Amino acid sequence: MNPDSLTDPSVTLRTRFRTATRDAILDAAAALFAADEASHVRMEDIAARAGIAVGTLYNYFEDRTALIGALLDARSERLCAALDTAVGTVAPADAEAFEAMLLRFVTVVGRHFDDSRVLLSVIAEDGRRRGIDASAATRRRSVLAQLHTRAGRVLAHGVRLRVLRRAEPGLHAALLIGMVRGLVLHALDRRRSFPAQGAAQVVRTFLRGAGQ
Repeated sequence: MNPDSLTDPSVTLRTRFRTATRDAILDAAAALFAADEASHVRMEDIAARAGIAVGTLYNYFEDRTALIGALLDARSERLCAALDTAVGTVAPADAEAFEAMLLRFVTVVGRHFDDSRVLLSVIAEDGRRRGIDASAATRRRSVLAQLHTRAGRVLAHGVRLRVLRRAEPGLHAALLIGMVRGLVLHALDRRRSFPAQGAAQVVRTFLRGAGQ
């Protein structure tokens, strides 16, 4: 939510109330899903935590999957902002600076996974029970596309510095994101956090394969 919207005279009181209520719902859901046995969290539990009626909750989100989707959308926006901050606007001057930039990039993605691991597990469980959710599939494609775009910008520096071999545009990004995604899915399947040294392992392995 934009804090300025609470004081902007052009925003109606009704809109402010709806925004505040939606934020309260998402905060309550995030707190409950962060606890153990997240798959057992019900809409009734979320409504009680937010201090609203269950019917009011359904006015904002049609079901639990939609609510989790909204949480993941917000976290994806934070992921993109964090990646842009980690990479910065100054191009790396040498191979060492490039490797440090690449490590920051992968580390941010790993942290995002840890932050969203429980939600992703619940979505996966719901998917196994109810089938593939179209909005979840679209969200996944959108996040991957944004990761590919940002990874491509980082890896272009490696090609320019001759740390990486020249390749078809997008190939290096696809390989890097594929490695990160594989490690994420491996951890998710085993209900574990992203490995502490996972980012460094990905970077070392990637540079061995794609390096000059």
